[in-house]
Amino acid sequence: MKARLTLAAGLVVLGAVALRAEKPAPDFRADFEQTFRKGRTWAVVVQAGVPTTSIYGVKGDSKGTAHFSIDVVDGRWKASEGILDFDQTAADALNLGEVMELDSISYKDNRIDLRMVSVEAHKVTRGSWLLKQRKPEPVATNFKFFFPFRAYSAADVARAVDYVGHYLRPFPTQDEARVFAARLVAGGPEPARMGESGGPGSHPVASGGTSKKEIKAGMTPLEVLDILGKPQKEVTFENKSRWTYPDLTVVFENGRVKEVRF
Repeated sequence: MKARLTLAAGLVVLGAVALRAEKPAPDFRADFEQTFRKGRTWAVVVQAGVPTTSIYGVKGDSKGTAHFSIDVVDGRWKASEGILDFDQTAADALNLGEVMELDSISYKDNRIDLRMVSVEAHKVTRGSWLLKQRKPEPVATNFKFFFPFRAYSAADVARAVDYVGHYLRPFPTQDEARVFAARLVAGGPEPARMGESGGPGSHPVASGGTSKKEIKAGMTPLEVLDILGKPQKEVTFENKSRWTYPDLTVVFENGRVKEVRF
């Protein structure tokens, strides 16, 4: 009799947990994906130090699906320890202001997983000590957001987006994300939209090819964006890129300014 009561009590508890563990309703998903849409959303990392790894995996033999997963619980992150996370190894850490693209989204019980792939390559070291290679590779982090509140219907979307926003600030275009990132890194106010007075792209370039601030060797792309705005043309090849403006060209190598041509 005692065993039956214990079993019954256990079933009641399990039943209660199952009732509370509801995946978000269709209206929640529809509204949430107005802000976070696969392949159409770029987000700026606003928490530095979050681990990441090459999309090709630790050994370099993955088909572009590898990632490092973190659990965001009560606003703080920790490395995931799920069934599919046992073999992950962080190769690097995401930078404050890094821009990432939403690669996939999945809905769990009161939780959303966002796999984000950085638009900035990170240097990854591979091989033995004799044949060691270090080259730029795309990286990815899977953010698992465990909501400390009920996130089920459309009425809960705004709160969910705000919770995610403490780690990833979403934008509908990469240009808007880069502009915000530049302001964030520079420590300035939230940027105006593209084309607005004083916003990125409106920084005047004085005669003679010099800007209000001097572009120096060693600067990051975000720092250059903050000064000059979006380039008219951008060409990238391996670890080098060239940004062309009306009066100057900025050449980057390994993510840093190497040369300015007037």
